[in-house]
Amino acid sequence: MRYVLCFFIILSNLDLAGQALRDINYSFEFDPTEPFTFRIKAVRSEAGWVCHYEMALDDTTQRAEQYILQWDLRTSLDEKQGTAVDAGAIEKNVLKDVVRGTIKLPSSATLQYLTVKILNNFVKRVWVFYKDLPPNYPANGYMIVKDNVVQQSYAKIGNPVTLKGIGEGNIVSFYDDDFPAAVPAFSEGMGRVSRSMKTDSTYSISANTPISFSEKGLYLVQKDTNSAAGYAFRIEDDYPRLAKVESLADPLVYICTKQEFARVKEAKGDKKDFDKVILSITGSQERARDFIRNYYKRVEWANTYFTSYKEGWKTDRGMIYILFGLPDELYRFSDREIWNYKNDDVKVTFTFVKSRTLFDPENYVLIREKKFQETWYEKVDLWRSARF
Repeated sequence: MRYVLCFFIILSNLDLAGQALRDINYSFEFDPTEPFTFRIKAVRSEAGWVCHYEMALDDTTQRAEQYILQWDLRTSLDEKQGTAVDAGAIEKNVLKDVVRGTIKLPSSATLQYLTVKILNNFVKRVWVFYKDLPPNYPANGYMIVKDNVVQQSYAKIGNPVTLKGIGEGNIVSFYDDDFPAAVPAFSEGMGRVSRSMKTDSTYSISANTPISFSEKGLYLVQKDTNSAAGYAFRIEDDYPRLAKVESLADPLVYICTKQEFARVKEAKGDKKDFDKVILSITGSQERARDFIRNYYKRVEWANTYFTSYKEGWKTDRGMIYILFGLPDELYRFSDREIWNYKNDDVKVTFTFVKSRTLFDPENYVLIREKKFQETWYEKVDLWRSARF
């Protein structure tokens, strides 16, 4: 995925004046049981920033008008209060179950943090999100589908999209690479992407004209191919929820032996052969059903939250999320994320270092260590016996 989006809940106290951003537990950002999803897509240009935001309700018992959004700018994660964003810079459209709009900000030579408090007095809760705005941020474009800004880093095959923000006469580079899945947290090697990826095709498109993409893969849109800025996204088919049997094989790489993985790949979409492998792993039909339901729900969430230049389940954060679930604590700093698990099944801490690229301005890489090996295999064994 992509942009940094931070999330915090207070159950009873609506006053966040004493909270510095670096002290907040952001684990709720990746919690699918929350009443809404909130995303910010930041676009940088010579004229300044345009930040598109969307709050979409998942809880049908609530209405978007019940939520109040308060925006400010901060210069440090240590700040407990920011400078209020001028009301004239904010555009907002409130519908029954969604709030959309833009925040327009001038350029800055230093790092800023756009912060929003979302309050709901009916349920006495507050959420805080922030988006970091570095002066060298490479993203300068975005997609629109059916008049709405696409907030995630992917779109569907065949769906008409309109590319915005980059300029006239854009160049599209297509990459058909089968990017590797993340390797285990204890691995000494890493499935790195080549520094010079081969472009499979390049072509020009007109700005503000709907276009449909017919091939799965990674796309990069730029004014010219020598530019240090652009906008990358994936085009997917069976995504983010995997529904086709042939799509289910690859994510099993995290819990299968080499022999099992070879067998599930050989099934080539045949459901009976695929089910036989799952049954041989879990040992019973009941456990096999539980495994399928829960494992691929995690894969779907990983795709939703972490899609990047490669599929969300293949990323380092996606891998940890699938195997270990939602962290009990998630802390963010300018250069890293800390995920703490403190439950009855596992006690472990993972650190992800930010490694910003043109293809993913919010790329995070797991710091791998040998000490994770025992915990890793214990977690894999729990999955294989459908005890999660």
